[in-house]
Amino acid sequence: MESCLVMALLCLILFGILQVSYLVAARNVINYSAVATARAASVGLNDFMLHKVSRYTCIPAAGPVETPQGFSGERPEGESAGSVLQNSISRKNNPRSSLGAYEVAVKDAYHLAGPQNYMLILDYDNWQREDTDVHFSVKNDDKLDMLHVTVEQNIPLVLPFSKLFFSHLQTVRAERGRGDVATYPAKWMEANTVIEDHSKLYLGEREDFEW
Repeated sequence: MESCLVMALLCLILFGILQVSYLVAARNVINYSAVATARAASVGLNDFMLHKVSRYTCIPAAGPVETPQGFSGERPEGESAGSVLQNSISRKNNPRSSLGAYEVAVKDAYHLAGPQNYMLILDYDNWQREDTDVHFSVKNDDKLDMLHVTVEQNIPLVLPFSKLFFSHLQTVRAERGRGDVATYPAKWMEANTVIEDHSKLYLGEREDFEW
């Protein structure tokens, strides 16, 4: 009985540490996305391209990738757990996992795709619903030639016991798997960046917009 109680407590602590670590990583991802989106806006990319930039740079916090039929049964090669992990995340080793193989194969097609089909090429669970999708806005400074760029996203907390640790947070409906929707607590992440608007030198005034 005592062993069971100790194991349960250790599991709670472990999953709590993992979930907090995920939030710290997600914060870094959102911050990087805001910087990348601001740099793209400062050289005059249109709102469609900025939408692609903000989403692509948020992939580490986007949840599992939506892979087509035929990829789900493949696993990366490796004789040990460490080598399997290395082969699944290393581009040098041409990963064969369902995530790695598909993402590496379609990233160029995603960058070149037009507005009608780019969402069908590279898609993730957190991009399926408005509650957890990536949003950004670009606004002109009224006094200076500066752009104020904001990237924001609700990060669903889907690890075991997340509802126990984060019951005080708002809840969102997020997809996991092919069409399965569940309710999870979520942390609202927002990052702001201010950058000089170089595009005004050759493209003129930019209108404020949100996506």
